Amino acid sequence: MNSTLLSLTIAILFGIGTFLILRRDIVRVIIGLGIMSHAVNLLIVSTGVFEGKVPIITDDGGHGAAEATGTVFTDTLSQGVLAPVLEAGHHVDFVDPLVQALVLTAIVISLATTAFILILAYRIYEEYGTTDIRELRRLWG
Repeated sequence: MNSTLLSLTIAILFGIGTFLILRRDIVRVIIGLGIMSHAVNLLIVSTGVFEGKVPIITDDGGHGAAEATGTVFTDTLSQGVLAPVLEAGHHVDFVDPLVQALVLTAIVISLATTAFILILAYRIYEEYGTTDIRELRRLWG
């Protein structure tokens, strides 16, 4: 994906989330938090793509060698190494899986937090009959 289009999408999502957070209705604030959370997740995933740099994976069949070549390690069944099957010296572009794992964790935590906040908003609505923040301030004194 074009990085300019991706950056523009992230900016638009962040702007929409900020606009909704500044509203008076609690439900819109919650939706804004969700949209901003997705914008941040998208930003984090977009930073995980390597462009010209290589991680510490070598082509000598193992990890931790002195020189990183950008090649995913090769399989050597005689040594019990089972990895993606590649020719020796074959270069592969890839994405860092750690970033995707972090974002997946953030999505799960965001989902749980959003569910909890929605339950609190529902209880506020049951108790006071409104989700308008100014009205709630007036009711609370």
